[in-house]
Amino acid sequence: MSFKNKFGIGDIVTLKSHPLKRDHSKIKELSLLVPPLMLVKEVQFEDQKNKKIFSEEIENAKVSDIIKYVCIYFCANTSKFEEKTLYESFLISYSELNFYKELDKEKKPEKDIELIPEVSTYYSDFDYKYGKTIQFKTKKLEHRKSYIKNNEYLKNSSFQTPDFVLSGIKKEPQEKLFYPNGDKKRIVSDIFYKVMWFNYVHQKFSEEYFPKEFFVEGLEI
Repeated sequence: MSFKNKFGIGDIVTLKSHPLKRDHSKIKELSLLVPPLMLVKEVQFEDQKNKKIFSEEIENAKVSDIIKYVCIYFCANTSKFEEKTLYESFLISYSELNFYKELDKEKKPEKDIELIPEVSTYYSDFDYKYGKTIQFKTKKLEHRKSYIKNNEYLKNSSFQTPDFVLSGIKKEPQEKLFYPNGDKKRIVSDIFYKVMWFNYVHQKFSEEYFPKEFFVEGLEI
């Protein structure tokens, strides 16, 4: 039996517990408690023959998934990328979040209906050019989060990314994509970009490879 993945490479996801999933004007939680927006680096399918999806002790109690995702986010605290593998049941698309903006001091916050559609038009298949400045697809979404009041912890919980410089490109081997019976095992991007940024924590320039689907160019924040 073949399972259909809900998300693909380069899709923006977050935990279902993200406060912007609820319909209110600004985030009430401490910024330290707000999960990051992440990009899907790889889709993985568990071996259905050996995977236990339901509890052996409690009837009809689901305890796992067949599909999981390798997710990437940028931590401004450490100035580096973090990777976490999460099951599909834990995740939602960024499109389910509610972003707001304040028009002026005399008007109530209004839902920013333009931001989500704008992100959906991001085009990652731009021409590769060595030395080009590009941006992470989550940058504007993370930048536009707003909190109910000034938060002293805000500076300690940012997932905003810097801009990046394109410093390399490579083809990713398309290996071990299927199980012997023909079922999907994993989905990966075929092209990875190497990007450079200034790592202020270690006072050096850092570089990493990521799928081309992670990046866009020319965003106005």
